[in-house]
Parts: sequence; structure tokens; C-alpha cells
Amino acid sequence: MKFDRSKTFPYPVLRPYSDDYVDGEFQATTEFAIDETSISVKCSYQTSSIELLRLVELGHAKFASIISCRETYFRRTFLSDNESLITELPFDAVRGEVLTESYIVATRDIKGYSSPDINPEFGQKRFNFAAGQILAQDDTTVVYIDRELFQPVSVVLELVSNESLPAGDWRVDLDQNHIQIQVHPSMKESIDNSRSSAQCKSVLMNSIYFGAVVHAIQALKDEDTESDLRWVRVFERQIHNSGLSIAADDSYVIAQRLMKSPLNLLNTYFFTRVENA
Repeated sequence: MKFDRSKTFPYPVLRPYSDDYVDGEFQATTEFAIDETSISVKCSYQTSSIELLRLVELGHAKFASIISCRETYFRRTFLSDNESLITELPFDAVRGEVLTESYIVATRDIKGYSSPDINPEFGQKRFNFAAGQILAQDDTTVVYIDRELFQPVSVVLELVSNESLPAGDWRVDLDQNHIQIQVHPSMKESIDNSRSSAQCKSVLMNSIYFGAVVHAIQALKDEDTESDLRWVRVFERQIHNSGLSIAADDSYVIAQRLMKSPLNLLNTYFFTRVENA
């Protein structure tokens, strides 16, 4: 059942935007990772309700996630006795928009449930639940599944030659499917010859690549891009999947997340080595 904040239940359900419980939260997160043959899924659940958690520990309820994809007609329910669940899906099971709905559900009939956090407006202190009824529900989450969305953003960065540029200058072109970073031909040759070096890669990721990504994100903020370009699609969906907002978060903060905290590369290959020298 897709989350609907306007829906009401005849019994208390712990969920966002509802006052069934005057205190308490239920939150779930779902992480997807793609490899060559499958999609791994990790669901994590947290609740501050001691009473609901106790039902799970007693085996009277379970955490549940329903993963569905309209494009592939995939829909499957996963149940867990623990606050985390790890499973795998076939590689072609989902693509495009994927929804995750998370719950705590009764797995058997429950008699006389009570919690001090239930809103007294229900007019009773104890409740009975039938097996299968929802006890807690989190907001539906949406991610976009595509192989390119789980690759480094560098897959849409392209280093190209521009003979009109001085050797030390560089420019960014956002009007192509790839973000083109233009440098003088001699500079491009030097960079190409150094690509196999992890140290050189760490410098690139923290210099012209980082600058290009920040510039591209700022263009998205300013709505100064063509929406059908490949790099735009990749950036927008990776930003969404990361739980960030183009409008609300700073460009440099988004860039760090998309590039997997590139400063750590400098720490690994330069700063730490200097300290140990």
C-alpha cells in the first residue's frame, strides 16, 4: 500500500504526518548497489517505539519492505526479524523509477497492545491487531536504477584538446552529452600519459574535475542546461539518489558527494605519506 498521508486507520499506526502517536518515529532507508550480475539491496529500520520493537523481538511482528518497479512489473515483499535486511535482485529485475515502501506488520493476531505514546483521542488504552495489519509505516522512497547512475560521475567527464587555449588554462563545455574539459593538446597528452597513476588521478579529481563538476551543478541550479543531455540526467538522478537537493544544497557539497569525497584520495596518496616520512 503506497504511503498516503491523508489515509486514516481505525487503529493507531506510527507514521509520518500522523498524530496517532504523540511521540515516536519509524524510519527506513534502502540502499541499492549494482555489479555485473545482480543488484544488492540493504534495508535498514529504526523505531523509537519500545513497544513496537518488543513485538518484533517476540516474533509477533516483522519489519517489511515492498520494492516495486512499474517499468519491469516487478513487485516483491521482503520481511525481516532484524533492523537490517540484505538481499539480492536479478540484474534485470528493476530499472528506472523504483519505489520502496517500508512497514512494521503484525505476523500473528495481537491482543491487548498498548503504548503510552498512543494519542488518547483514540479513547482506549489497549488494541487488538489481526495478522497482516500495518503497525508502522514510513514515507515511500524513490530511487532511479540505471547502471550509469552507480558509476563514478567521471564517466560523463571528457578531456578534450583545444589548441586555442594556453598550456595552463582550461575551459568547460556543458552543451554536449559529456561534460567536456578543454585543455591545450600538450596538457592533454601529459594527463593521458599519467592516468594510470593513482597519485595523479587524486590530483585530477581534486582540481579540474572537481571544478568542472561544481560548475555543472551550478548550471543545474541556474537552470542553464539542456534537460535531455546525458550528463544532466546522470547528475540529477545521482543527486536525488544521494538524498540531496539541487535547490537546497550548495554546489560544492553536492560535488563532494557525487565524487565520493575526493579529498580522501589526497589524504591517502599525499598527506598521510608526508606525515609518515
